[in-house]
Amino acid sequence: MRTLRYLWIAAAASVGLGCSAAPPTEPDPAEPGNANYSVYVALGTSISAGWQSGGVVDRHQTRAFPALFARMVGANRFDQPLVSGDGLPPLSRIVQFGPPLIISNAGRTPGTPTNAALATAYHHLAVPFAILPDIADTSNYYNTTQGRALMFNLIQRHRGSLLAQVSTQINPAPTFVTFEFGSNELLGPATRGLGTPQIPAATWAVILHATLDGLQAALPGARFALFTVPDVTTIPLVTTLPPLVLGANGRPVTPPTPLLGPGNTPLVYGQDLILLTAGPLLAAGYGYPTGTTSYVSGTPVPGNGIGLADSLVLSAAEITSLKTAVNAYNAAITSEANARGAALVDLAGLLRTASTTGLSIQGTTYTSAFLTGGLFSLDGVHPNDLAHAVLCNALVDAVNNKFGSNVQHTSLSDAQTYRADRAAPSRFEGVAVPAENDAAAAMPAMFPWREGMWMP
Repeated sequence: MRTLRYLWIAAAASVGLGCSAAPPTEPDPAEPGNANYSVYVALGTSISAGWQSGGVVDRHQTRAFPALFARMVGANRFDQPLVSGDGLPPLSRIVQFGPPLIISNAGRTPGTPTNAALATAYHHLAVPFAILPDIADTSNYYNTTQGRALMFNLIQRHRGSLLAQVSTQINPAPTFVTFEFGSNELLGPATRGLGTPQIPAATWAVILHATLDGLQAALPGARFALFTVPDVTTIPLVTTLPPLVLGANGRPVTPPTPLLGPGNTPLVYGQDLILLTAGPLLAAGYGYPTGTTSYVSGTPVPGNGIGLADSLVLSAAEITSLKTAVNAYNAAITSEANARGAALVDLAGLLRTASTTGLSIQGTTYTSAFLTGGLFSLDGVHPNDLAHAVLCNALVDAVNNKFGSNVQHTSLSDAQTYRADRAAPSRFEGVAVPAENDAAAAMPAMFPWREGMWMP
């Protein structure tokens, strides 16, 4: 059984992340303007699919931004590849409040697809692990080295390419399509400590152009909304751990002492990033110089002077490379949206705001901070229900501005979560959890270990 554990020294935990909320309220009828939303299809990755905390499950799939948007625009129907029970793979949950805090899917049972016999293609065709070429090319759908086979079996169901399904297997034909691709080409390398995108930006732009040509040729009357690609170097998976030796209180020691990276080279605060996957080794004293002490497991462990492997660290050069690729991908997306008269949804900008000033929602500031920020699920990568509602409203704003529609916002109150520092159990009373988003300088020490964690 795959598990995900977080060992923490002095922090509160979020009880709202990855949890369902009250049913959303019914919207008033929308005026479509120059768009027709009656048959809506969502193409995308795990973000659009509603993946949270390590898997997909109906209670989050129905709260993913495409499902919310379908309701707000009054789409005729929105068929989804729903999964019951604990999800596929089973979702992680908070098992024990620390210390140590344990987040795990141990003991959970894989859920069951509830709509697999649908005779047509789904309208919700976002597939975790998908990359841009997968829209038209089926050759890598069932790659068993990742979770691709599981997800394509669930969503694509051996019914031909995603392009073929959208263009020939939905009746009546789609009139509106959201298109969210590019994150996995960057996230995959980042989670392995690499800075080279899976598909070079120039090649990706060519594929994007050809793919959109194919979609528009197949659906000549449809309108489109394109999403920019988020900066994967600003998600909690890569921003939570400071590259510094921390004391028993979870704060950097004085004077600041760098942890060791590849080749036992000292890491540089403000430049290098450590992945959350480094947690088990940090707990065992790896990355800590000799003469220092690791308190990650709650028990003092002497530093062994052996640096962290390159697969657990993003260097300054690798971060720069990934950011350059993000910018290039987004330049291509923006250009295509402008040329094709598509709405443009700035997902990248939303994450940028969350990771800097934070998003103010009904008097509470939500950020991209791991667990305490209130916008990410327990895997540190994917948006939670509240963030999906924010994404839905960003999509609504984009189509209203582009097509003259008057679609209403979805209610954020229906999806709103508590910040961890406001929802902590009583055992954490008196423990200061800072609101600042500077993980290295302000966040208490949080270190995960994970066994086979899925990362679409």
